[in-house]
Amino acid sequence: MINIISKSIVEGGINGPQKVVNNLIKGLDALGYPYCVNKALNSTSQLWIHDDIEALKEASINNLNALIGPNLYILPRNIPKDLNMSPFVYIYPTKWSADFWVHFGFNRCKIDYWPAGIDTEEFSEREKPKNGTVLIYFKQRYKEELDYVKKILDDNNIKYQIISYGSYEQKDYLKKLKDTKYIIWLGRQESQGIALEEALSMNVPILVWDVLKMGHWVPTNKEKNIFNQEELEYKDATAAYYFDETCGIKIKEKDLINDSILNMEKNWIFFEPRKYITQNLNLKKQAKDMIELFNKYYNISYESGKNECIKNNDKWINDKAYYKVFMYTKALIKKIIKIFKSKHVQ
Repeated sequence: MINIISKSIVEGGINGPQKVVNNLIKGLDALGYPYCVNKALNSTSQLWIHDDIEALKEASINNLNALIGPNLYILPRNIPKDLNMSPFVYIYPTKWSADFWVHFGFNRCKIDYWPAGIDTEEFSEREKPKNGTVLIYFKQRYKEELDYVKKILDDNNIKYQIISYGSYEQKDYLKKLKDTKYIIWLGRQESQGIALEEALSMNVPILVWDVLKMGHWVPTNKEKNIFNQEELEYKDATAAYYFDETCGIKIKEKDLINDSILNMEKNWIFFEPRKYITQNLNLKKQAKDMIELFNKYYNISYESGKNECIKNNDKWINDKAYYKVFMYTKALIKKIIKIFKSKHVQ
């Protein structure tokens, strides 16, 4: 039985970290594998601390084995030096993000990588549109890059829509994907890129104009000081790690954008990206991969974990009523602010 410790799961709304934990739960349900959520840290032998730093500190003090991450720390230098990491295995969504940490000196515990599964039923295959438009997905890239893509589309009389990160609800995204021939993905570096993978799950091919380095983006004011200059120059970052030739086209060079768009115009109907997601990132497979990590590092077999019963039914802080009320209120305030800003911009 896996004890899932997560703050995101009690938040309102939908966000990336919340999808990581929710999609694991969907996968465990599909497997029939037992789990509990936000119970006492010693409730089970399989402990996953998803995004809760206080739980991490408590587990460290009590020397509890646990898979931890990925939504805990952005950088290895953010981890307190006095925190004992030795009982843990830090999991990252992709190999490139794990390699980034190792490159910058992280060696305080074992590391591995595990991506969240994609809900291929919610993001089911749409009927390929006969008269669809192109969708530009714009996330924290330079305006001149967006203008460059728009000019190429305008010059070739290609109809398009733009969807900007942070300014849409999931239902809006789903609706647009159903009428989209293909996406031109103009996004920042991504540790996984769930929104991109959800589009692939709907069998929407993508032209990815990939980043040149970690610092190839326009950070918000809160994000400006996250990375130092050396980190920003890291070259092995990507906006689309889980991607191959069946999914579309991925390029980094600006000079290739024009020809790549024309290529997509001719060949978008022949790509089959959904197969990549169903084979590599389906919910059951990724849930089983998580379970296998416990076997790999802590010698807890699939069967022994499946037959385990909860040993302590006490609640961790995140499962207590006052905390849930606090998190839902916080999420509601964020949503109201977002709506206000959106109307103010219009």
